[in-house]
Amino acid sequence: MSTATGPRRGRGRPADPDIEQRVVTAAIEVYAEAGWAGFTLDAIAARSGVGKAAIYRRWESKLDILRAAWRAASVGFVRVPDTGDLRSDLVLVARTLMERLDEPVGIAEVRVLLDVKLFPEEFADFDHWRAASRAVARETVDRAVAHGDLPAGTRPEFVFDLVSGAAVHNFLMVPPGMADAWRARRAQFAEEIVDLVLAGLRAQGTAITAS
Repeated sequence: MSTATGPRRGRGRPADPDIEQRVVTAAIEVYAEAGWAGFTLDAIAARSGVGKAAIYRRWESKLDILRAAWRAASVGFVRVPDTGDLRSDLVLVARTLMERLDEPVGIAEVRVLLDVKLFPEEFADFDHWRAASRAVARETVDRAVAHGDLPAGTRPEFVFDLVSGAAVHNFLMVPPGMADAWRARRAQFAEEIVDLVLAGLRAQGTAITAS
């Protein structure tokens, strides 16, 4: 299969101002579809319509391209607003996550969690956004504890793992032929996840302590 990207620009012609945006957009799409093993310069060039020479003038390696795409896509956990209502905050988290999972950037986020473990040296600096998401979780749960919505000592990561884990698993288990039905129901499912998690935490009546 040819990976030609069209005629080369002549010397002295102005650079296309859209090149970087096209490349980083294509990079997220390629990575979402193929993961790190299939993240090649040929695939990025073919998807973006940008020649490899032009790409190499801007980035030294495919890892640099992925880093740039990561920054441009604002990858990471949704920031939770302080609405004063924990349920509303967590429903927003679940709904936003499921909406992102239906886009290349959401799949890329799931893939990088795996690739951080499979390729720890290459992905050593991709893990900072996970730490940022944990900080958001702590902030949200600490507010809820202060307001009396959750037992003192509740482990923030546990709450968010239950919510986000259920959302991601549900998305991954939906058969391709039922994608439209999943989209129609995902807002309701986000509420069901959160209600179940909060009911369990509150019914327990004791703090969930760190292991």
